[in-house]
Amino acid sequence: MKKILAIFGCAFIGSALRYLLTPAGANHHLLTVLAINVAGSFLLPLITGALPLVVPVSLATITGLSVGLVGSFTTFSTFIVDALHLAQQGAWGTFSLYLSASLLLGGLAAALGIRLARKFVTRGWHQ
Repeated sequence: MKKILAIFGCAFIGSALRYLLTPAGANHHLLTVLAINVAGSFLLPLITGALPLVVPVSLATITGLSVGLVGSFTTFSTFIVDALHLAQQGAWGTFSLYLSASLLLGGLAAALGIRLARKFVTRGWHQ
């Protein structure tokens, strides 16, 4: 039950942050979704790999932060729907750039997060 409550509370924060950061107009929507997803890709390995080594935190808290906060902050479904809208509009250049940038930057951000989390382990930056 503690994990469910942690997910619920953190999801409230993550989804509210995403809502506040996503502009109402379409001018910067794609860039915002890209930035949110890249940030989440970086944060997730830090939360799951490094945070427990730096701060004494419960499994419920880690679950709440990873599944609730990062899971509700990032948005795979919006990424896919946006990409499909670009394809339907025939904006193939933007479509290709959006898909490529999302995968490349998300992958790089996750790799950086994993690398940084490993440094916490190998350099003994914990307790």
